[in-house]
Amino acid sequence: MEPYLVFSDINGTLVLDHQIVTPLTKRVIRTLQKRDVIFYIATGRMYNLGRVISRQINDDVRIVASNGAVFENGHQMNKHYLGKKALKAAYEACLADPNLSAHFFTTDTAYYTQEIPKFVARDAGNLLLNADIDNQPVTDLEMLLNLSDQITNGIIIGRGHPESLAAAKQRLMDQAVMSLSSSGPDNIEMIPTGIDKATAIRQIQMIHGIDADHTIVFGDGQNDLGMLQSAKYSVAMDNALPEVKAAANYVTETNTNDGVAKFLQQHFELALSDTEVGL
Repeated sequence: MEPYLVFSDINGTLVLDHQIVTPLTKRVIRTLQKRDVIFYIATGRMYNLGRVISRQINDDVRIVASNGAVFENGHQMNKHYLGKKALKAAYEACLADPNLSAHFFTTDTAYYTQEIPKFVARDAGNLLLNADIDNQPVTDLEMLLNLSDQITNGIIIGRGHPESLAAAKQRLMDQAVMSLSSSGPDNIEMIPTGIDKATAIRQIQMIHGIDADHTIVFGDGQNDLGMLQSAKYSVAMDNALPEVKAAANYVTETNTNDGVAKFLQQHFELALSDTEVGL
């Protein structure tokens, strides 16, 4: 079989309940890895939270994290940073509106301007489950700017406050110091300028010499739209946003019904043997 690259989002795509990789999905991925398929998780989560998911499958799963600002290349890790102008803009946008909370991420630490309920963090894809990460408050702007050589991305959360989010998004867009996306209606995802999951995927394709015709991507949210343009086999989940389905070339079943695994089984005409079923 010719080599393939497969990239899958996490929330609403690969897992159940933000954290669980099903037995069928594990078996399909492990089987394909033995057949020249390189599997990547492509997530907006910080790197160590992505690693929580990849470890459920095996150590051969690779990671695109922080919406493309961080990605693995063998034993190397490529990183891009938000920068001081973006950090200052985000901090001031949240300082101006108490309904908004900002979180800034390195690969292993989350810095927050306000503590928020755990269920909000969960909805934002920042569930802290067996993850080797630290959490620190942002005491002031100077502290944040001193971390500019470490912070890869961030998220602004405003659950139940769409007007506040819309105003903050417009303010950040006007300053044009970062790229903006969203993984849900209650957040703004902040990414280094010119970076998204698609830029990481294109670099990975070049590194491995695998073209778009041999690349499969799975997604469900707005922050997956870019990467859908990077693969011949762009697949939206049945639970995806309407604009994601419209942008994709294929639609598979929902994440709660093993949509990723079922598409891969069909595409590769994969019949699991008794040995593979026991993986």
